[in-house]
Amino acid sequence: MAIDIGAEKQPHIPALDGWRGLAVLLVLIGHFGGDQYLPHLGSAGVDLFFVLSGRLMAEILFVRKMPLGIFFFRRFSRVYPALVAFVVISSVIFLPTPMTPGALGVLSALSFTLNYVIIEGRAFIPIFDHIWSLCVEEHSYLLLGLLALAFRGVDMRFAGLVILALGLAALVNGILQYDVYGQNPFIVFWPTQVGAAPILVSAAFFLLVGQHRKRSSMEWLVPLAFSLGLAVRLFADAAWLFFGAKTLLLAVAVCGLERAVRFSAALFEGAVIQRVGRMSFSLYLWQQPFQVLAQQGLLPRLIALALGIGFALLSFHLIEQPARMRLNAWMDEGKRQGAVLKAG
Repeated sequence: MAIDIGAEKQPHIPALDGWRGLAVLLVLIGHFGGDQYLPHLGSAGVDLFFVLSGRLMAEILFVRKMPLGIFFFRRFSRVYPALVAFVVISSVIFLPTPMTPGALGVLSALSFTLNYVIIEGRAFIPIFDHIWSLCVEEHSYLLLGLLALAFRGVDMRFAGLVILALGLAALVNGILQYDVYGQNPFIVFWPTQVGAAPILVSAAFFLLVGQHRKRSSMEWLVPLAFSLGLAVRLFADAAWLFFGAKTLLLAVAVCGLERAVRFSAALFEGAVIQRVGRMSFSLYLWQQPFQVLAQQGLLPRLIALALGIGFALLSFHLIEQPARMRLNAWMDEGKRQGAVLKAG
């Protein structure tokens, strides 16, 4: 998953890197054996990514009011270089095998339409299936960006209520389809009109209450909400619990995380978990093809996991970080030159 706070002079919150780190660790543990014992472990990691995305995008777009041009450029610099490298390299590696993504898989992954291609076309693209969540995130960012533009100059709480209404509508949509009509969970939860619910609800909570709660209340509420949210995600069978209640609880937890000082320090502020969090996007990208090989018995799990981490390290240090720094530096230099010309 890909999240970049991205706002200039924005104070760094170490716990948010740790939250990313825990999210991607749950994905890795789940995909490389843990899902056999706790079937929703990997999915719980994606849920943590989604609510974190909503909280961060609300701050960037509505609180700090980052211009949309800068916002989307930073999204591009954060996501696209590493994504293109992953798609191209893995497509070449798997080209002579039955797991080749084909032209449709490549184009849908790079255009952020893969979730709908899989659902509507019933396409089988195992090494790219995980990009469905990235599609949901990018669609949600586009929606939030447009809403931020529409609500510039309007009270943030009004914007929060609108976003909350959209998020709750997505929650109800998913709950009805799964609990009442018995639809296939992939068909229900992968489309953006349902999958975006955690992002939207978290963004709304941050705008409505996340900035205003007192620290004393967060010290007990955040760990309680976090624990209950993970519990219902892992063990509940009804969507009103594993999708509805989970979304509300995890959104409360992430929006108040920095105010729950003791809980945050204990779980999310260690040097290792933060380092893992900073690499989370490359880890999320590269774990998928190797977990597919492990699932098909073509590689032992530990070797597959080690290869996925190795490719992620190369991706992070050779592509993701350098590309983001160079692109953002290029944009900043262009802004400075533009300011100089305007002043002259």
